[in-house]
Amino acid sequence: MPSVYEERFDTTDKETMQIAEFELEKEDIFHLKNLYKLAYEWFMMQGFTSMDTPVDPGEPKDDKIEKLYWQRVLPNGNLEHHIWWRTEKIPKNNKYYKYVIKFDFQTLNMGKTDVVSKGQKVGTNKGDVILRCRAYLVLDYNRWWRNHGFLKHFYNLWKRYVFRDKIEHLKTELWVTTYKLEDVLKQYLNMKTPHEMQKPFHPELGV
Repeated sequence: MPSVYEERFDTTDKETMQIAEFELEKEDIFHLKNLYKLAYEWFMMQGFTSMDTPVDPGEPKDDKIEKLYWQRVLPNGNLEHHIWWRTEKIPKNNKYYKYVIKFDFQTLNMGKTDVVSKGQKVGTNKGDVILRCRAYLVLDYNRWWRNHGFLKHFYNLWKRYVFRDKIEHLKTELWVTTYKLEDVLKQYLNMKTPHEMQKPFHPELGV
Protein backbone atom coordinates (compact mmCIF):
# COMPACT_ATOMS: atom_id res chain seq x y z
CA MET A 1 0.00 0.00 0.00
CA PRO A 2 1.50 3.37 -0.97
CA SER A 3 2.03 5.90 1.79
CA VAL A 4 2.81 9.05 -0.22
CA TYR A 5 -0.67 10.52 0.27
CA GLU A 6 -1.72 11.82 3.65
CA GLU A 7 -5.44 11.38 4.31
CA ARG A 8 -6.79 14.75 5.43
CA PHE A 9 -10.50 13.99 5.68
CA ASP A 10 -11.33 13.37 9.33
CA THR A 11 -13.80 10.50 9.58
CA THR A 12 -13.66 10.59 13.40
CA ASP A 13 -15.37 13.97 13.73
CA LYS A 14 -18.66 13.42 15.55
CA GLU A 15 -20.51 15.37 12.85
CA THR A 16 -19.23 13.01 10.14
CA MET A 17 -21.49 10.01 9.58
CA GLN A 18 -20.70 7.07 7.32
CA ILE A 19 -23.86 6.36 5.34
CA ALA A 20 -22.93 3.72 2.77
CA GLU A 21 -20.07 1.45 1.75
CA PHE A 22 -19.38 -1.13 -0.92
CA GLU A 23 -16.50 -3.12 -2.37
CA LEU A 24 -16.45 -4.79 -5.78
CA GLU A 25 -13.83 -7.19 -7.12
CA LYS A 26 -13.64 -8.57 -10.63
CA GLU A 27 -10.94 -10.70 -12.23
CA ASP A 28 -11.64 -10.81 -15.94
CA ILE A 29 -11.08 -9.15 -19.28
CA PHE A 30 -12.20 -5.51 -19.33
CA HIS A 31 -10.92 -2.11 -20.46
CA LEU A 32 -9.37 -0.38 -17.45
CA LYS A 33 -9.23 3.08 -19.02
CA ASN A 34 -12.91 2.95 -19.95
CA LEU A 35 -13.82 1.87 -16.41
CA TYR A 36 -11.82 4.81 -15.07
CA LYS A 37 -13.57 7.23 -17.45
CA LEU A 38 -16.99 5.82 -16.61
CA ALA A 39 -16.50 6.33 -12.87
CA TYR A 40 -14.99 9.79 -13.31
CA GLU A 41 -17.81 10.98 -15.55
CA TRP A 42 -20.37 9.66 -13.06
CA PHE A 43 -18.87 11.80 -10.29
CA MET A 44 -18.80 14.87 -12.53
CA MET A 45 -22.42 14.37 -13.67
CA GLN A 46 -23.53 14.01 -10.05
CA GLY A 47 -21.93 17.34 -9.15
CA PHE A 48 -19.00 16.09 -7.06
CA THR A 49 -15.80 18.15 -7.00
CA SER A 50 -12.36 18.17 -5.46
CA MET A 51 -12.16 18.57 -1.68
CA ASP A 52 -9.29 21.04 -2.01
CA THR A 53 -9.97 24.66 -1.13
CA PRO A 54 -9.44 27.03 -4.13
CA VAL A 55 -6.59 29.55 -3.85
CA ASP A 56 -9.14 32.28 -4.61
CA PRO A 57 -12.12 31.85 -2.25
CA GLY A 58 -14.38 33.28 -4.95
CA GLU A 59 -13.48 30.55 -7.43
CA PRO A 60 -15.52 27.32 -7.70
CA LYS A 61 -13.91 24.05 -6.71
CA ASP A 62 -12.27 22.12 -9.54
CA ASP A 63 -12.57 18.56 -10.85
CA LYS A 64 -9.15 17.36 -9.67
CA ILE A 65 -10.51 14.59 -7.47
CA GLU A 66 -7.52 12.27 -7.89
CA LYS A 67 -5.24 12.48 -4.85
CA LEU A 68 -3.07 9.46 -5.53
CA TYR A 69 -1.96 7.63 -8.65
CA TRP A 70 0.52 4.87 -7.83
CA GLN A 71 1.75 2.29 -10.31
CA ARG A 72 4.21 -0.58 -10.08
CA VAL A 73 5.59 -2.73 -12.89
CA LEU A 74 5.71 -6.43 -12.02
CA PRO A 75 8.48 -8.79 -13.21
CA ASN A 76 6.13 -10.20 -15.87
CA GLY A 77 5.49 -6.70 -17.26
CA ASN A 78 1.99 -6.42 -15.86
CA LEU A 79 0.95 -3.57 -13.58
CA GLU A 80 -0.45 -2.91 -10.15
CA HIS A 81 -2.24 0.33 -9.30
CA HIS A 82 -3.56 2.28 -6.35
CA ILE A 83 -5.75 5.22 -7.36
CA TRP A 84 -7.52 7.31 -4.72
CA TRP A 85 -10.25 9.85 -5.35
CA ARG A 86 -11.56 12.22 -2.67
CA THR A 87 -14.74 14.03 -3.64
CA GLU A 88 -17.39 16.22 -2.09
CA LYS A 89 -20.74 17.71 -3.04
CA ILE A 90 -22.30 20.72 -1.33
CA PRO A 91 -25.96 20.78 -2.42
CA LYS A 92 -27.13 24.28 -3.35
CA ASN A 93 -23.85 25.67 -1.91
CA ASN A 94 -25.33 25.50 1.58
CA LYS A 95 -23.12 26.36 4.57
CA TYR A 96 -24.11 23.47 6.84
CA TYR A 97 -23.91 20.01 5.23
CA LYS A 98 -22.07 18.24 2.47
CA TYR A 99 -21.57 14.77 1.01
CA VAL A 100 -18.11 13.20 0.86
CA ILE A 101 -17.22 10.07 -1.11
CA LYS A 102 -13.89 8.26 -0.87
CA PHE A 103 -13.40 6.07 -3.92
CA ASP A 104 -10.39 3.80 -4.48
CA PHE A 105 -9.17 1.69 -7.38
CA GLN A 106 -6.76 -1.17 -6.84
CA THR A 107 -5.52 -3.45 -9.62
CA LEU A 108 -3.54 -6.66 -9.40
CA ASN A 109 -1.54 -8.23 -12.23
CA MET A 110 -3.14 -5.98 -14.84
CA GLY A 111 -1.93 -6.78 -18.33
CA LYS A 112 -2.82 -6.12 -21.94
CA THR A 113 -4.71 -8.53 -24.16
CA ASP A 114 -6.81 -8.56 -27.31
CA VAL A 115 -10.41 -9.52 -27.97
CA VAL A 116 -12.36 -9.82 -31.18
CA SER A 117 -15.32 -7.45 -31.42
CA LYS A 118 -17.48 -7.28 -34.54
CA GLY A 119 -14.80 -9.12 -36.49
CA GLN A 120 -11.98 -6.81 -35.45
CA LYS A 121 -9.19 -7.27 -32.93
CA VAL A 122 -9.45 -4.74 -30.10
CA GLY A 123 -6.90 -4.03 -27.39
CA THR A 124 -8.09 -4.30 -23.80
CA ASN A 125 -6.90 -5.43 -20.37
CA LYS A 126 -6.95 -8.57 -18.28
CA GLY A 127 -6.47 -8.67 -14.53
CA ASP A 128 -8.04 -8.11 -11.14
CA VAL A 129 -9.66 -4.83 -10.13
CA ILE A 130 -10.95 -3.93 -6.67
CA LEU A 131 -13.20 -0.88 -6.21
CA ARG A 132 -13.84 0.48 -2.72
CA CYS A 133 -16.31 3.23 -1.87
CA ARG A 134 -17.34 4.94 1.35
CA ALA A 135 -19.89 7.75 1.55
CA TYR A 136 -20.23 10.25 4.39
CA LEU A 137 -22.65 12.96 5.42
CA VAL A 138 -20.81 15.83 7.08
CA LEU A 139 -22.73 18.32 9.21
CA ASP A 140 -21.50 21.76 10.27
CA TYR A 141 -18.53 21.27 7.94
CA ASN A 142 -17.26 24.81 8.57
CA ARG A 143 -17.78 24.37 12.33
CA TRP A 144 -19.84 27.59 12.33
CA TRP A 145 -22.40 26.30 14.82
CA ARG A 146 -19.86 24.64 17.10
CA ASN A 147 -17.57 27.67 17.18
CA HIS A 148 -20.29 30.28 17.66
CA GLY A 149 -20.07 31.76 21.14
CA PHE A 150 -23.84 31.76 21.68
CA LEU A 151 -25.45 29.29 19.24
CA LYS A 152 -23.15 26.40 20.15
CA HIS A 153 -25.16 25.98 23.36
CA PHE A 154 -28.32 25.27 21.33
CA TYR A 155 -26.77 23.33 18.46
CA ASN A 156 -27.65 19.82 19.63
CA LEU A 157 -31.23 20.82 20.43
CA TRP A 158 -31.65 22.47 17.03
CA LYS A 159 -30.23 19.43 15.26
CA ARG A 160 -32.38 16.99 17.20
CA TYR A 161 -35.74 18.75 17.05
CA VAL A 162 -35.63 21.19 14.13
CA PHE A 163 -33.30 19.66 11.53
CA ARG A 164 -33.75 15.96 12.30
CA ASP A 165 -36.14 15.16 9.43
CA LYS A 166 -33.88 16.95 6.98
CA ILE A 167 -30.90 14.93 8.20
CA GLU A 168 -32.78 11.68 7.66
CA HIS A 169 -33.67 12.83 4.14
CA LEU A 170 -30.02 13.64 3.41
CA LYS A 171 -28.91 10.22 4.65
CA THR A 172 -31.37 8.48 2.36
CA GLU A 173 -30.41 10.64 -0.62
CA LEU A 174 -26.71 9.88 -0.21
CA TRP A 175 -27.38 6.19 0.36
CA VAL A 176 -29.39 5.97 -2.87
CA THR A 177 -26.73 7.92 -4.79
CA THR A 178 -23.93 5.66 -3.58
CA TYR A 179 -25.63 2.42 -4.55
CA LYS A 180 -26.56 3.86 -7.93
CA LEU A 181 -22.82 4.22 -8.49
CA GLU A 182 -22.37 0.58 -7.45
CA ASP A 183 -25.02 -0.48 -9.97
CA VAL A 184 -23.33 1.50 -12.77
CA LEU A 185 -19.99 -0.18 -12.05
CA LYS A 186 -21.55 -3.64 -11.78
CA GLN A 187 -23.25 -3.22 -15.13
CA TYR A 188 -19.97 -2.25 -16.78
CA LEU A 189 -18.16 -5.21 -15.20
CA ASN A 190 -21.04 -7.60 -15.97
CA MET A 191 -21.61 -8.34 -12.31
CA LYS A 192 -25.03 -9.31 -11.02
CA THR A 193 -26.96 -6.81 -8.92
CA PRO A 194 -28.26 -8.37 -5.67
CA HIS A 195 -31.97 -9.07 -5.61
CA GLU A 196 -32.15 -7.31 -2.25
CA MET A 197 -30.26 -4.07 -1.80
CA GLN A 198 -28.58 -3.34 1.50
CA LYS A 199 -30.66 -1.51 4.05
CA PRO A 200 -29.79 2.16 4.64
CA PHE A 201 -27.14 2.59 7.31
CA HIS A 202 -28.34 5.35 9.63
CA PRO A 203 -25.98 5.73 12.58
CA GLU A 204 -26.99 7.70 15.63
CA LEU A 205 -26.84 11.48 15.38
CA GLY A 206 -24.60 11.67 18.42
CA VAL A 207 -26.73 14.27 20.18
